[in-house]
Amino acid sequence: MKLLYSTICVLGFTLAFALSSCVKTDDMTFEEVENIALKSWIEINRPDLLDNYQPIGGYYVELLDEGVADSMPVRHDNAWLWFDVTCRDLAGNVIMTRDSDLARMQDSYTEHTHYVPYFLFCGNDNTSMPEGTYLALRNKLKIGNDEYTVRYGTKMRLYLPSSIAAGEDGMQGDGGYQGQYTLDSNRPMIVEIDVWGHVNNPVAYEDQWIKAFAEANGGLAPEKEDDDEAAAKRRSYMRTRGEDGEETEEEVVYDNMWHPAVDSIAALYINYLYTPKQALEFNCLGADTLIYHGQTEYKRGKIYGTKTLAQINREVDSVLLERFGEGLHPADAESVDSVTNAKIWYVTRLMDGFIIDTNIPEVKEIIYDDDLSNEVATPLDFVTSTPESNSLVDAWVYSIPQMKLGAWNAILTGSSNAYGATGVAGSTSTSSSSSYNNYYDYYNYYNYYNSYYGNSYYNNYYNNYYGYGGYGGYGYGGYGGYGGYYDNYYNNYYDSYYYNNYYNNSYNYGETETTTTITTEVQPYSPMLWQLYIEAADE
Repeated sequence: MKLLYSTICVLGFTLAFALSSCVKTDDMTFEEVENIALKSWIEINRPDLLDNYQPIGGYYVELLDEGVADSMPVRHDNAWLWFDVTCRDLAGNVIMTRDSDLARMQDSYTEHTHYVPYFLFCGNDNTSMPEGTYLALRNKLKIGNDEYTVRYGTKMRLYLPSSIAAGEDGMQGDGGYQGQYTLDSNRPMIVEIDVWGHVNNPVAYEDQWIKAFAEANGGLAPEKEDDDEAAAKRRSYMRTRGEDGEETEEEVVYDNMWHPAVDSIAALYINYLYTPKQALEFNCLGADTLIYHGQTEYKRGKIYGTKTLAQINREVDSVLLERFGEGLHPADAESVDSVTNAKIWYVTRLMDGFIIDTNIPEVKEIIYDDDLSNEVATPLDFVTSTPESNSLVDAWVYSIPQMKLGAWNAILTGSSNAYGATGVAGSTSTSSSSSYNNYYDYYNYYNYYNSYYGNSYYNNYYNNYYGYGGYGGYGYGGYGGYGGYYDNYYNNYYDSYYYNNYYNNSYNYGETETTTTITTEVQPYSPMLWQLYIEAADE
């Protein structure tokens, strides 16, 4: 603690000295004064880094790992980059981190956060990154008397002035990535970066991932052939509505393969015979395509880091079968468009198996390790007569009309039918509400208790995992305010209703309850998987 205090004092004294000594601060900008102060701090605390000063940006670099020598440098071409980030102030306090273990140490960990590296565009022009990070990734770095370019496996620590870090707005992590502290405005920052890999064509890469997953879980359906008698025996028909409003019949093969939902839409597949009895295999990419450890099998956090993904999947499948049963064979079930409204039960997953949203309480209990036995299960309504009127991602709008009632289905899609090149930014918000009670005497309290205890005493938790809230996958969550490149056009696509016990046996007048809302981040260009069970809504 004494060392920490002295470090802060040194920086404060240095800055004060720069402002009050022989330097005429009236002729200097704040940026120039701050650079002098940062240099003085480096001279006292890290003199070994003085030769690693970067003139463009005025920052210092500590190279921790040079990475794979024969890999392509990041600056070679425009690329989408995977990299981990942890941000600290000069005293070492964590401001933001993508590391689940560090988040748990900082008491900022949540089960709703997907702790994986960022996936951001890093090209000739900076459109998505804080300036200091971009400069270090794209420029040749001066390391002593040598030059170095960032590549696969590079680990480095940057000492950034506020002008290329958080600036006048300061910085606080968000969406589960925050630390215990915030960074005040106009303060230097230490940024630790691990570079995991980069791709030049993210659309082609996600298509490769989708096809690899499909092949590992039943295979992609081949093109239809008229003389395929074996397939013809398995065929049924579905009604489709053309542009002219006329209904036609189209053949569907009911097997365990992945079929295009609509022939004219790429990267959108349905498995009509999916069932929770069928274990899904997520570890499907070859070793030569793996970018970071655990990319196709999420292994971070309290739950996924303790259990294997296969074990979690077995538990999830078990509760799905217990709640809904095996479901009807699609050939024996009514089509979704035979009713005006349908209700949908879903599990939404990323391609590493991480569950980002579900409206099934038993699944939530597994992945959030909470007792939700009293939660009211709420299906998602779907208007079947006008699918386009449902405020849902395109994957659902195109696929659900092709499905059957009382049957299991699975949807596999690319980002073009989900959240695209921007994804969903992770965010955290809190709200408070006050409750008032007029039952002061014991008699009224007793009647109130008997009438309501154990019944409808629920409070909406509203963990909007799948809202377009924070629409803007570019930028770090809360990192210097750089996440706001896109306006929030859409809100609450997949509202999940989490209910907490509202009845807490406390009847104090004016009691305040605070609710925390976490929006789970979805990276740009993220393929996605939905496990669905569909029922007819009560008319």
